[in-house]
Amino acid sequence: MITSLIAHGHHEELAMHLRAGLRNGLTVDEITEVILQSAIYSGVPAANTAFRIAQEVFAEA
Repeated sequence: MITSLIAHGHHEELAMHLRAGLRNGLTVDEITEVILQSAIYSGVPAANTAFRIAQEVFAEA
């Protein structure tokens, strides 16, 4: 789900799913790796935006 949200630019939903992932046991490293891998398929600009959103979510946690 996270990669699909990144690819389609659904930023608000991405933040919501990242929060849910953290609550349900995903680690910061696991989420970071998913975003990094998405750069290959969705493009670096989409991944960069996802990294920015993830950093905001991680700072909240």
